[in-house]
Amino acid sequence: MHRFIDAAADLLLGAACPGCRAPGWGLCRDCLKALEGPVRHLDRGLETPLTAACPYRPVLNHVVPRYKDDGALHLAGMLSELLARAVAGLSPPHGTILTPVPSRPSAVRARGDDHALRLARGAARRLGLSTAALLVRAVSGRDQEELGRQARAANLAGSMAGRPSPRPVVVVDDVVTTGASLREAVRALRAAGVVVVGAAVIADADYA
Repeated sequence: MHRFIDAAADLLLGAACPGCRAPGWGLCRDCLKALEGPVRHLDRGLETPLTAACPYRPVLNHVVPRYKDDGALHLAGMLSELLARAVAGLSPPHGTILTPVPSRPSAVRARGDDHALRLARGAARRLGLSTAALLVRAVSGRDQEELGRQARAANLAGSMAGRPSPRPVVVVDDVVTTGASLREAVRALRAAGVVVVGAAVIADADYA
């Protein structure tokens, strides 16, 4: 029956799995299974624990851009669930605040939505935590996708400013590559006197 419904969806509506493009509604069973597994503990030089729910490829490298750039907001629930899983892997203390790495203002304007804050709020609801936008872009900087490892770090150096928080914080983002954005976020928060207990992302891009 499921295969019949999937085939009908493909024929009538062009519906397809955003992960592998197989006909159907939402992520297919194979793609969902590929996102299972233990939380990954990563080292990107943050001097604080970093966790990821799963690898970026071969599924989320299609799904995340659909959500961020194509307005597929129906994927927010699934992505928030993955982010919550990564945060839970840090065992954050009661009262911890999730704060997202801020997007470039031009990207938020182009998308019409702050995708990172939406995911942070969704993950916080699932964990009984709260969110706060404690980071702002002091300098916009270039798009990180255009840059190599050293250029990414230089592009982001001093680009963020943090706001004080009386409670501990976990920095969250969608994908980690070199870790430059997360390192800058942690630096900015600590400069504001914030206790950063860790960082969590949905996916690890395993940047070479």
